[in-house]
Amino acid sequence: MIKPEKAAWELKNEKNKAGVRWLLVVLIGGYLGSLLQNGGVLPGADRLFSWYYIGAVTAFVAILNLAVTLYILRAKDQGTFHPAVKYLTMVTDLLAVSLVLLPTGGSESMFFLVYFVIIVSNALRYGMRLAVLGVLVFNILYVLVLAYQYAPNFDIPGFQKEVLKVSGVWLIGLYTGYLARRFEMLQGEVEKYQKLLANLMAEKKQ
Repeated sequence: MIKPEKAAWELKNEKNKAGVRWLLVVLIGGYLGSLLQNGGVLPGADRLFSWYYIGAVTAFVAILNLAVTLYILRAKDQGTFHPAVKYLTMVTDLLAVSLVLLPTGGSESMFFLVYFVIIVSNALRYGMRLAVLGVLVFNILYVLVLAYQYAPNFDIPGFQKEVLKVSGVWLIGLYTGYLARRFEMLQGEVEKYQKLLANLMAEKKQ
């Protein structure tokens, strides 16, 4: 477990993420349903696209988010927060994006940018550890997306472009984590000097 002050801050972060996640469930679920209804899926990306698939992905994210929301309510009453939650939510968010990429064009899907949003937002909130985990999980999941998209011969057109895209996610994610880490260190230094100044003032009054 972590300190009460940090627990309250991380609970607030996860509560905000859960609220955004509910909104995305509705918007993206509706968008996928519209694609299926109007036949707007990109060629070659509809092998598993169906109402069952949309329902399964939507249910997966909704059940996860409900569990996280219930945990946040209980943890708020207890004043505690388990750090594993922030890792779990980030990994499952990345998995959900990958599942959405599969029927919407894979490497050509506009939802690829959501990878950036998830990794950068978590890196800014929590620092380098989440950034490293985020880019590693992204790398594995995106390779699986490409493997599905270009099976069975795995002849990837524009391979260099894909390498640049993956490298860009790594660069931005790790740099964001570094900046967050530096800010945390500077904040710690400021707090240390504040305590030192408070002790000096207390000694002066005595």
